[in-house]
Amino acid sequence: MQLERGSGLSVQSLRTILAITGGITSRVFTMIKALSIDAIETGEERITDDAVQSWQPIWAKHSWTVRNQPQPAF
Repeated sequence: MQLERGSGLSVQSLRTILAITGGITSRVFTMIKALSIDAIETGEERITDDAVQSWQPIWAKHSWTVRNQPQPAF
């Protein structure tokens, strides 16, 4: 997904993406798409390591769960 600036994610962020999505391609695409939309809306124009670390599926943003607990399956 082309943004104005290169993202240059760290190895830790890439591992986080795999951990959250379980490595399932459609979940990875969903996460990257959401992160890209957030990057455009905030004017950052790139996906940052902080954005990856704090990302949650939309339905989890309104739940009572703590961030570092296992996320529900997509």
